[in-house]
Amino acid sequence: MSRYDDPRWYEEQDTGSSSEQSHYNYFNQFPSSSAAGNDVSQQNGSGQQHPANTRSHARHRLGQVIALVALVVVAFSAGWVSHQIFSSNFNTSDKSKAYIQLFQQAWTTVDKNYVDRKAINYQKMSYAAIQAMVDSLQDKGHTRFMTPTEVKAENQQLKGTFTGIGIYLRQDPQTKKFSVTSPIPGSPAEKAGLKHGDIILAVNGTSLTGKDLNAVTALIQGKDGTSVELSIQRPATGQTFTVHVTRAEISVPNVLMHYIPEDHIAHIQIVQFAAGVSDQLKDELSQAKKMGATKIILDLRNNPGGYLNEAVDTASLFVKSGNVLLEQDSSGQRTPVPVTGHTLNTTDELVVLVNENSASAAEIVAGALQDNNRAVLIGETTFGTGTVLQQYDLSDGSAILLGTQEWLTPKGAFIRDHGITPKFKVALGNNDASLSPSDEDSNHMTVQQILNSGDTQLSAAIKYLQEH
Repeated sequence: MSRYDDPRWYEEQDTGSSSEQSHYNYFNQFPSSSAAGNDVSQQNGSGQQHPANTRSHARHRLGQVIALVALVVVAFSAGWVSHQIFSSNFNTSDKSKAYIQLFQQAWTTVDKNYVDRKAINYQKMSYAAIQAMVDSLQDKGHTRFMTPTEVKAENQQLKGTFTGIGIYLRQDPQTKKFSVTSPIPGSPAEKAGLKHGDIILAVNGTSLTGKDLNAVTALIQGKDGTSVELSIQRPATGQTFTVHVTRAEISVPNVLMHYIPEDHIAHIQIVQFAAGVSDQLKDELSQAKKMGATKIILDLRNNPGGYLNEAVDTASLFVKSGNVLLEQDSSGQRTPVPVTGHTLNTTDELVVLVNENSASAAEIVAGALQDNNRAVLIGETTFGTGTVLQQYDLSDGSAILLGTQEWLTPKGAFIRDHGITPKFKVALGNNDASLSPSDEDSNHMTVQQILNSGDTQLSAAIKYLQEH
C-alpha cells in the first residue's frame, strides 16, 4: 500500500539501536518535523511486497525540520509508498554495472589499505554511502534512508502512541535553534508549562548549539517515567529558565473540535492523518451538527500527513463525485484516485486553513477540496511534497523509501516544490501562535477572544464565514 511522508514524526523507543545516523530522524509532525499523505507499502530488497504491512500511510518530511518530540518529534517527512509492486526482472544497465564495480573497488580499497583499523566502522561506512546515494537524487527529503531504529519509529508513529515529553519541535533553517511549535494537549510538556515559541537551549546541561535533529532526539528521548532537564528561553518574555519534564506514554489526539456558538462554527483540527482519523472526523462532524454548527473550519495547519487512505476518506466526506488526486508515474501516465462516495457533509460552508507546515496527506486533502470547489483555502502556501514513496527493506532492518511516482491535484497541478496556494493568503505574525481547538476549549474562549488572540489565519476564516 502507499505511504506518504514529509514532516517527520519520530519517537525513538529502541535505545539499543545504533546512534550513528547521518540523516534525518523521523520525529513527528513536522515537516520532517513530516510530510502528509504517506502511503507505504513495505517491500524487501527484491521489490516484493512485505506481507506484514499492507496499510498505506502518508507523511511528509520538511527540510526545515520540524519535530514532534513526543517527544513526539514530527519532522515533516513526506512521501507515500505506492500500491504498485515492482518487477524483480529489472535488467541492470551496463553503466549501472560499471559504477557498482567502481563502488565495490572503492570499498575494497579502503577496507584493505586504510591505516587506522580501529576507525573502520562498516555500518557507518555503508549507511553513509547509502545516505549519500539517496541524497544525490535531490528528492527534497522525500526519498531517504532509514536506520533500523528509524524504521521502528516510522512504523510506530501513525499508531498515535509514543513515549516522550510531547512537543512539536521545529529547527529554524537560519538560526538553527530548536523551538517548540506547540505541546501536545495533555502531554508532560504541556503540564510542565512549555509553550509555543519556547526555544530549547540545552538538554540535561548539554548545549544544542551546532547539533542536528538526530542529536537533539537522542538527548530528549528516554524511557517512560524518567526525567529530562530542559533549559528554555522564552522570547515573549525574555526569560531563561530550567524545567524538568517526566517522560510518559502519550496518546496523540488526532482530531480536535471546538464549537463557536455565536456563529454556529465548528473549528475542527486534524493533527495528522493517522489510522482511524476519518472515522474520528465523522464523529466530530456529527457532534458539531447536533450542537448547531452550520459552518466548518477544517484546520490542517502544521499537519505533516499520514495514511493516504485516510486522506482520501477525509476528502470524500465533503465531495460527492470527482477525484481526490492523480498519480503520475515516470512515463507520465496519470491514474486518478476517485472519491469513495461515502459523503457526510457536502453543503455546509467550509474553510480549510493551511500553512507552510501543511504537508503530504494534508496537501492532498486541501488540494482536493479546493479543486473540487468544495472549500475556500486560507493561510499560507503549503510545504510542497509530492513523491510517491515505496519502502524497500534492507537486510539489517534498515530501509530505503524511494520515490517511484508523483501525485497531483485533481486538476493536474504538481504539489512537489510548489505546494498548494490558498485563495486568501494570510500570514501569521512571527510572535503569534496558531490556536488549536484544545486551546479554545481549555480557556473557554468566546468568538471575540479568538478574534483578538493574534491568530490572524483563524480570525480570517471566522470573518469569511461570518460574511458567507
